[in-house]
Amino acid sequence: MYKPIYLEGSMSLVPARFAPLMLIAAAIAAAPVAAAEPVPHGSADTVINELKSEGYIVQINWVSGFNTEQLDVCQVTGVNIPGDSPESRTTAYVDVSCPNHPDEDSGSFGIGVGIG
Repeated sequence: MYKPIYLEGSMSLVPARFAPLMLIAAAIAAAPVAAAEPVPHGSADTVINELKSEGYIVQINWVSGFNTEQLDVCQVTGVNIPGDSPESRTTAYVDVSCPNHPDEDSGSFGIGVGIG
């Protein structure tokens, strides 16, 4: 005759055993998400000068292109101002992308003709 097997003891699914897991999941879900700084528009030169005028120490992260280009032809791709309080938010890290060639992004175009 077939007798069903019941799981008891350490294998039983008692709600009290899931309570700590539910608390951890709720804490993670309710944790604040760090808000990213809005990416300012304009040339890198304009954005950096604006941040300096607001009193920030500016550090540039060159993310693409050549760092030999003038900042007025480069664009800002991100700004990060870390810190827990306004007093600790003294340095602005600015991600800067510059053209790879002096004539890139200059608004001009060329036509190539090949004969061969």
